[in-house]
Amino acid sequence: MADAPIVTLTLNPALDISSSVPVVSPSHKLRCTAPVVEPGGGGINVSRVCQRLGERSVAVVPVGGAVGNRLTDLLAAEGIDARVVPLAEETRESISITEETTGHQYRFVLPGPALQAGEIEACHRAVTEAAADARCLVVSGSLPEGVDPRIIADLVAALPDVDVLVDTSGSALPAALQSGAYLVKPSARELASVVGRTLHTEAEVTEAAIEVHGSSRVEVLVASIGAGGAIVVDHRGPHRLRAPSVQVRSTVGAGDSMVAGLAVGRQRGLDADRAAALGVAAGTATVLTEGTGLCRRDDVERLLGAVAVG
Repeated sequence: MADAPIVTLTLNPALDISSSVPVVSPSHKLRCTAPVVEPGGGGINVSRVCQRLGERSVAVVPVGGAVGNRLTDLLAAEGIDARVVPLAEETRESISITEETTGHQYRFVLPGPALQAGEIEACHRAVTEAAADARCLVVSGSLPEGVDPRIIADLVAALPDVDVLVDTSGSALPAALQSGAYLVKPSARELASVVGRTLHTEAEVTEAAIEVHGSSRVEVLVASIGAGGAIVVDHRGPHRLRAPSVQVRSTVGAGDSMVAGLAVGRQRGLDADRAAALGVAAGTATVLTEGTGLCRRDDVERLLGAVAVG
């Protein structure tokens, strides 16, 4: 187990394309800067950040078509150990455009391919094989059409000795909360969707996090609150982690980076608060990068000491 990997599952990966224009306006041709193309999707970003932080990661990725081939080529170029599950349909693309005059970012997320029953079974099989000797499994990102949210509970049951961390949304989030996973990380907005009310203040987010954790089957709930940091709830109650203030260049990938920090912390045997502090530092470091860029290790290490816990 000394070299046990952090395994990730990205059921709805994407080829991320980022560019910029001076001004976004309707009806006109907008001349963009040269695009930056990167492999994307929740679990893929988690694997990329885990490796930047010094932990070996294995990414299980269902891909199809020419876009899927390009995505796997990019993963190979970064040295990511990708376990590819072939799909009949084409992998999706996501586009991020920054308006240079304002700094506003426009994100266009295309729908992913529908997975067939045999493809879902192949994903499940690939994960259980890759995670047989793992300590952590991260299931991150949206679920594509055709995938039952119960797949998360199925993976938890199939890997009783592996800590499963989940970052998802929509109908998959309530399923994740009842899956028996070690940790689930909703954003404040996603937490509001679970409790069915708007959360205006930090106190309201904390109250909702305690409520959701108490009715869930997860050991740890981490509610991310953007630039504010996170609220961690476990058997000890709620704990507040405050992120250091930085100049935001792009928020793309910040949540995925937080999850990577949580996984790396768990992999290293840190308690929930210290793992979450590493997650907050990784998420904060990512907003320092342009477009779809992810965090740099030296930024994470520098910011970690500035995360206030308590």
